Amino acid sequence: MIHHLLVPDLLEPPPAGMETADIPRFPVLERLLSRADKKAAPGNLDTNLFRLFHLQEHAPAAAPLCWLADSGEEACGWVLQAAPVYLRADRDQVLLFPLEEKQMDLQQAERFVSAFNRHFAEDGLVLKAASPLRWYLFTQTPVCSGFADLSRVAGRSMASFLPQGKDERFWRSVINETQMLFFQQEENEARQAQGWLPVSGLWFSGAGMLPEKRPVAPAETAGEYCLLAGLKRYAASTDPDRAVMVIDALARARRELDAENWLREIRELERRLTTLVRTAEEIHLYPCQGTAYHWKSRMKYRLWRKVKSIKGKDS
Repeated sequence: MIHHLLVPDLLEPPPAGMETADIPRFPVLERLLSRADKKAAPGNLDTNLFRLFHLQEHAPAAAPLCWLADSGEEACGWVLQAAPVYLRADRDQVLLFPLEEKQMDLQQAERFVSAFNRHFAEDGLVLKAASPLRWYLFTQTPVCSGFADLSRVAGRSMASFLPQGKDERFWRSVINETQMLFFQQEENEARQAQGWLPVSGLWFSGAGMLPEKRPVAPAETAGEYCLLAGLKRYAASTDPDRAVMVIDALARARRELDAENWLREIRELERRLTTLVRTAEEIHLYPCQGTAYHWKSRMKYRLWRKVKSIKGKDS
């Protein structure tokens, strides 16, 4: 069986504040990265997943498939992911940060959702919370603008990533009005009293409808990523020779500056790779940065390739 491992941010530096000296060696991972064949691959997790489910030619959208995974319902119109975010003024720009799940419960989420729905009822927009932080926006009107993924915007100025397209003015106004609306919510006062960040607004992404073509699911899947679950649920057939695993915890640990969790997750990746290099026909490792690493067992004999640690040193 051919195994595909998608590990966003694998090649990025560890969380800020973590000392290089604290990072141990990971011989199996380092040997694979040093001796495998490199090939071009999409630069983000979702596009890689669509390709692995045989949807690369149809440019599907993430939001309706994630909604299917979270709710079990197939949306009949347009869906957008609507992530609650915290905005922080920083000199002459506004920085955007995702909220942590431990700082939101479903009851609080529903109160923000209700306020939004009352305000935007005449615009035909309906917001739903499938979980404390996974919210979805529904509209019967086609969406004619492009939206940046939340992972690209996190920690950066939101001004550089605002919607662009035919109806960008409408969507930018929705973003602005939501910020003003949430600023007035008493729920934010309660959150701050608890020491939690306020909900400053929503960030939209993944706009679209369910694809007409059904995906082809791998025989085995692993990971808690909602798009992976949605694609598997929507699939009409199975590829018996392919396994797909999504490991997005490294990226989450970097965003949350959680060095302890980052180290734990990369150790778990090393453990999995140790088993796979002995048993798998092939391994494809995707750091989701534009390159993939294709490994076959005979590549361990490429002794002329120096093995580099993830700290950048040769051995």
